[in-house]
Amino acid sequence: MTNYGLVIDQERCIGCHACAVTCKQENNVGLGQYWNRVLTEGGDKMDTPAGTYPENGEDGTLEMSYQPTACQHCDNAPCVKVCPVNATYTREDGIVEIDYDKCIGCRYCMAACPYNARVFNWDEPQTVPEDGTGDVPARPQGVVEKCTFCSHRVEEGLDPACVVNCPADARIFGDLDNEESTVSKYIRKYQTTRLLEDRGTDPKTYYIRGEMSPGRPQTSDKMESELDDVSVWSEPKDNGPVEESGGSGGGGSHGSLSNDALPHVPAFEGGDD
Repeated sequence: MTNYGLVIDQERCIGCHACAVTCKQENNVGLGQYWNRVLTEGGDKMDTPAGTYPENGEDGTLEMSYQPTACQHCDNAPCVKVCPVNATYTREDGIVEIDYDKCIGCRYCMAACPYNARVFNWDEPQTVPEDGTGDVPARPQGVVEKCTFCSHRVEEGLDPACVVNCPADARIFGDLDNEESTVSKYIRKYQTTRLLEDRGTDPKTYYIRGEMSPGRPQTSDKMESELDDVSVWSEPKDNGPVEESGGSGGGGSHGSLSNDALPHVPAFEGGDD
């Protein structure tokens, strides 16, 4: 059975927020709301470093590292358990979704989620342009919403928008139940952690720390599990799992994607986000 999950290499993440921005555009997320956030570790605010500035001629200890965070699509999701109307549910492919027609806005799910991954529409969502963005209908006032792993793209055989548009190739999406999938191989090969594992939620987002993975340049408009025409993994090599196909270039070579595979990015000017 398919069980989708995500691997994020925090050693590759450069904190550019491209994942957060493309998520808003692809999923028609209103102004002031974020399904996908990039937090800065150590600092008091976003984009403030940890450590100390150089003083008295001595070296400082400033350091910037990032914690990309969104819905973890937990196997043991507390948000599913507390929803009194079964609006939050787990699909057969492991993606946790919300039935917005059922949601009554009680926000029990927001209180239960230890990852602060959900947002609530206190007002009618506003977008720039006014007609919205992407291929997902806007959610109404009074409901909770969150990351869906871009399920509308997954159903079309495409990776989530944040994966496709990561310029550092820090994100890999695929089937955790398939031992031959790239996500499964990365989890076996590299040291990974999951957020708040002590809560028993069994999250399906894995973070690589300590050793930078080779990344996985996008080479087609298919999901990684369907890449049967290119070699993206080479077990015998010690220096990394990725073999680049000829002419594809290094990380971030998204140019071979077809127009239909690219996340929707409308042309507009202005906006608060």
